[in-house]
Amino acid sequence: MNVLEQFKATPLTLPKLPASFIEANPTESGQVPSDHLQSTTRQPFGSSNVYKTSILHYRVLAEGDDVKTVYEVAIKLPPNMEEEYFPGDAIGILTYNLASEVDYVLDRLHLLESADQTYEVKLAKPVKKKNPELPHYVPKYVTPRRLLSECLDIRITPRKGLLQAMASCTADECEKRLLEILASKEGSNLYNELILKNEMNFLHVLKYVATCRPPLAMLIEHLPRLQARPYSIASYGRENHIRIAFAMLNDGQVGITTHMLESKLLHPGKWDKYLYMYLRQLKPVFNYREEDLERNIIMIGPGTGVTPYIGFLEYRKQAKGGSTRKTKMGSAWLLTSCRYQDRNYLYEHELKGFMQAGVLDRLHVASSRDEDSQYKYVQDIIEDRKEELVELLLDDATKLYLCGEGRTMLPRIQDTIVTCMSKVKSMPKSEAADLLAEYRKTGKYLYYSMIRY
Repeated sequence: MNVLEQFKATPLTLPKLPASFIEANPTESGQVPSDHLQSTTRQPFGSSNVYKTSILHYRVLAEGDDVKTVYEVAIKLPPNMEEEYFPGDAIGILTYNLASEVDYVLDRLHLLESADQTYEVKLAKPVKKKNPELPHYVPKYVTPRRLLSECLDIRITPRKGLLQAMASCTADECEKRLLEILASKEGSNLYNELILKNEMNFLHVLKYVATCRPPLAMLIEHLPRLQARPYSIASYGRENHIRIAFAMLNDGQVGITTHMLESKLLHPGKWDKYLYMYLRQLKPVFNYREEDLERNIIMIGPGTGVTPYIGFLEYRKQAKGGSTRKTKMGSAWLLTSCRYQDRNYLYEHELKGFMQAGVLDRLHVASSRDEDSQYKYVQDIIEDRKEELVELLLDDATKLYLCGEGRTMLPRIQDTIVTCMSKVKSMPKSEAADLLAEYRKTGKYLYYSMIRY
């Protein structure tokens, strides 16, 4: 190995591994919960309990050549949530790791034969760690299969502490040395190049070091929690249900939650229809309330980033139809995008209906792969309409919402907004950026970054 040769004479600086403090051993007693193992635990950004609910029906929003398949799912609304959510809120859906990936880890740990046996998770004695605590998301009694399926994130990018712990249970000296190099201060550049740039996760590393066989307790100590996946609510005020939309990955990767959801939709005979969900709210909250009706709103949402705005507009339609309403509603602009208008223009029918109902004043759609499209990207719309948009944005009564894929797309759109503010108001770009940052602090500008699932 070139890497081993490169570091052959290099002394490595490795931090001291923390003491192990968890035991996980087979037991004849104890009852493993039947519901999702995280359904009784507090959830990140959770503003409600976890509810067990069910899928009612679904429809396909987009499919075809060169586009992602997008589904819309109607989910039964738990009674206790009816008064709890606002347009723009999101739900968290408890998820499961892929069965094939769970089986791979079980096989590497030599646990396939006992994968469905009950284990007891407890603090190791004698306790060597100061103030040890068991993870609250891991129940006392669990099977190895369900632990890896429902509690631990086996797709996590491994941190150096995990790599060092893996080295301690690797038999082959070359593989052990490689893990130690990656975990060391001296191997930081290699870690960045090999792990971070290649987006290697725990499973990738485990396949790379064939003799590594970490004990189950070590994985509980070092792997983080399997997080619920957030989905914006794409409706408001529907009788007994809420709607979400999700896109399938089409780059050779499989999202664990989108795979679960699609399987439940397409293969109801093999999969049950139940979901575990809770109301999820970030701060500042990305939603639309009664006090916002009088405000002007600029909604920017490329692709599936349009989903929360369907709830905004349904809410505005309900408010407009109310006979007792006397206040005038602010104007509403929506900027969205797709690849092809005939294949994946999400919610086209609904958006045109909102225009006709007078609750959406401006609708601009970019289509990146239609040859005759006026706009290829949302940024092109912003640039073309910059005078009107900037003047509206600077109005004290206006709120700006930006929702979509947050790694590359949203930063580019935000930069375009800043550039246009700079041009229209003849101010330095740095000053425009500071003004937009101030808008985020005060809640005039709300930003929601979606993740890939």
